[in-house]
Amino acid sequence: IPSPSRPMPQARLPSTINCTEMGLMGGALPTAGADSERLFTAGVTYICCGAWPLAYDCFERSAREDAPTLFNQALCCFMIGWYEESYRRLGEAERLLDGIAGEGLCTGIPSALRRQPPETFRRWDADSELPRCPLLPETPHDDALTLILRLRAEAAFHLARYEDVRTIAARFGHRYKHLENLLKEIDR
Repeated sequence: IPSPSRPMPQARLPSTINCTEMGLMGGALPTAGADSERLFTAGVTYICCGAWPLAYDCFERSAREDAPTLFNQALCCFMIGWYEESYRRLGEAERLLDGIAGEGLCTGIPSALRRQPPETFRRWDADSELPRCPLLPETPHDDALTLILRLRAEAAFHLARYEDVRTIAARFGHRYKHLENLLKEIDR
């Protein structure tokens, strides 16, 4: 039985792993190169599992400053209710996405060269909630911008920045049902 005089034994990690090296408890510094890519990939995996703090930490440590990393960090912030930080990072991601070529861009397929999905998929997308999926560097520009703006509208809604929600919904031609539902909530 643990007591002040007899503290609970601490679990020990295998000798080849320590918390500082793993970055747990905030001990790891940002990393560049191949490790940066591995951290980004690990962050994507953690998003897919809903492990928001672990994902955020991987993206932070990856030392990448591009639109996909900022979006993924913003998604992590949004999912834990840190809407102000999510909104701020989404604004940065949008600016980088539309920035100077080679600096922060998604390097995916240019929008004009790709095919539109079948109408059934486009209708489903318009009627569905925003997917909580990671943004990858290979994502086509228009798809990346759509994910960024749809999440930014939701963050703006939580921050009572209703004009931003209206502006984003109008920018999409009011085609996304979940944004229209936010506008109905605003207008009540």
